[in-house]
Amino acid sequence: MVRGMGKRARRQIDGGKVREGSREMLRLAVEAARAELEVADVRPSSQMCELLVAGEDHRIALHPGVDPLALCRAAWRTYGRGRVEGGSTVAMQLARVLTGRFENTWRRKMREMALAIAATREAHWSELTSLYLWVGYYGWRMNGFRQACRRLGIDPKTCSLRDSAMLVARLKYPQPRHCSAARRVQIEGRGEYLIGRLESGGQGQ
Repeated sequence: MVRGMGKRARRQIDGGKVREGSREMLRLAVEAARAELEVADVRPSSQMCELLVAGEDHRIALHPGVDPLALCRAAWRTYGRGRVEGGSTVAMQLARVLTGRFENTWRRKMREMALAIAATREAHWSELTSLYLWVGYYGWRMNGFRQACRRLGIDPKTCSLRDSAMLVARLKYPQPRHCSAARRVQIEGRGEYLIGRLESGGQGQ
């Protein structure tokens, strides 16, 4: 089952009523995640949402789900400098998780962009950040926000900025079952980067 997929959406897909990877499937998945989040006892804090935006999508309030500037920058760095970069917005990453499509193809990327635009029409960008944090994959036995908080011993209501940043950092660098020193350095570095971006107002990218 796709992470974040509600039972109603799953039933309609399995029954052939909704096509896998379609906009209707995404809409149902967003509704399911939204319903879970509304009654959850543990929710992403505003600070975590701010860290996510600062590090992943600082123009989130200005684009329709796809950021042309970020895509152009990613293409230039990937093909011009040899530094692989994706340019995905929060909405694109949410669509990827909810549809469970991760193949590295242009076709998947184009579909993901279309779904990201649809998701942005379905929900305000501020809600999309919470939804992505809710359904995101943080590592081994951390499928979603609740599991991640439980495994890492984090209380979103009282945790520090650093703890929030280290949690969000695991979206980019999921923690494996046996976490190597190198992966811990990646997580720590990403967390520090997110804090720096937040404190600088998300500037510098």
